[in-house]
Amino acid sequence: MKQFIQNFFVRPPVIFPLIACFLIFLSINEITITLASNEVDLLYKLRGIIMILMTIFWIAATLFKKWGALAFVALTIISAATYFYMDSLTIKSILGNLLILHLPIEKSQSVPIPLSIIFSFIALFYYNKMN
Repeated sequence: MKQFIQNFFVRPPVIFPLIACFLIFLSINEITITLASNEVDLLYKLRGIIMILMTIFWIAATLFKKWGALAFVALTIISAATYFYMDSLTIKSILGNLLILHLPIEKSQSVPIPLSIIFSFIALFYYNKMN
């Protein structure tokens, strides 16, 4: 356990464990909203599973595993491409808007901030230092 704490909290830059804790919180929230509810359609339960995958991949990147960083970036590319290029609103709402924070600029407008893309840049910035 001491080795895990050393590798998770001390070895990587401080931003990695902070993002990991943030993603764990979001995964728990998504699980309670989609997977634990019987009122949500089966197709929308994929959203919670994808969020769990993003969290697992980021935790692997926090432990400085290259496969985790690459898998997180690949899932981010799929999510961003779905958000910007898909016409189906159902698929767009399931895959596309994971980790996109909408910052309001006026009463009727908001600016999407793609957190997963920002996290991917952080992972790729430290990619050469990973095992």
